[in-house]
Amino acid sequence: MASVTATAFIVHEKGGPFTETAVRLSQLRDDEVLVDLRATSICHTDLAVQHGKIPMQFPVVLGHEGAGVVREVGTAVSSYKPGDHVVLSYASCAQCRACLAKKPYQCETATLQQFGGKRLDGSSAITHVQDENGSWVPTDAFSTCFFGQSSFCNPAIVREVSCVKVPETLPLEVICTLGCGFQTGAGAVFNVVRPAERNIQHVAIFGVGAVGCAAVMAASHLRNTTGSQYHIIAIDINDERLAIAKELGATFTINSRSNNLLHELKAITSNGVDAAIDCTGVSEVVADMFSILSVGGVAVQVGGPPPGTKFALDVFDLLIKCQSYVGCHQGNSYSKEFIPQMAKLYSEGTFPIEKLQKQYPVRDIGRACAEMASGKVIKPVLLW
Repeated sequence: MASVTATAFIVHEKGGPFTETAVRLSQLRDDEVLVDLRATSICHTDLAVQHGKIPMQFPVVLGHEGAGVVREVGTAVSSYKPGDHVVLSYASCAQCRACLAKKPYQCETATLQQFGGKRLDGSSAITHVQDENGSWVPTDAFSTCFFGQSSFCNPAIVREVSCVKVPETLPLEVICTLGCGFQTGAGAVFNVVRPAERNIQHVAIFGVGAVGCAAVMAASHLRNTTGSQYHIIAIDINDERLAIAKELGATFTINSRSNNLLHELKAITSNGVDAAIDCTGVSEVVADMFSILSVGGVAVQVGGPPPGTKFALDVFDLLIKCQSYVGCHQGNSYSKEFIPQMAKLYSEGTFPIEKLQKQYPVRDIGRACAEMASGKVIKPVLLW
């Protein structure tokens, strides 16, 4: 591969803006793919790193919900070829016990793979950045391998393990969002809660942003296709989002800021909820989740609090009530199989993810992030 110049949106310091900059990409490694991006959606994890809530070395090139067309592949890549349409997802080592068992969401090096900022050999996918004088400056200190893709850079060097082939008939500007957030929310229902197997009567979803709405869509789909009769309870502090959750299949909605949560839930179920999914990562919300969990219920932690956050749980109460508290990474989903499954549901009209999106020119990345952070937009999508 000849030297490739790309456009990247770089955060130079904690809390800093996204700055458009010309960069030079490194040579492709054997297990990498060069992707011409068509769209990249924004996830709250991007903002969490930008503002230092998840530690990474600055300057950093973020973006981890990209989608595009393969331009070139490394010599060891056999599953993809130029012209393939791909959605980009999380990275894994592909070698540990979990990865070999098709459970890369449990990869032993998951934190390093997503947030290490470098290839495993310590090199960078971006070698130089152009300064204000037009000179090319080495980027040794940059973090440029975010989730194996750093898809706020176009074209992007992407780990083969992060690529998922999708049908060319599907709009990349819509299905790009399947790479992380929607996979996480839907997977929490499909792969962890598994409503039909647990014979649940009520499932509560705390926080109905993109992840929570995906969980609502998944729970509604399984309810409709398995003949189950359970109720879906959406809980948030934003009435507009609750209205969308209702439209997507929620049976009940509760604004926990303007209503007494426990009082409202007792009016719906006297025994608590059999399954609960927290998509917020807020300690007070986790406490609320456990306060309404039934005997034998399962609580699923999807929202990511800052590393080091500790929650106070009554372990004896958890034990005596036979309750489960489960961590869920990427929806416990094997992306190469689960993303095509979700894409099929979208194509059939079951997962109307486009209802949650707003599209922006890529140069409006700052406005897109601000509107998502304010709650005005659920899922911003940047168009290249």
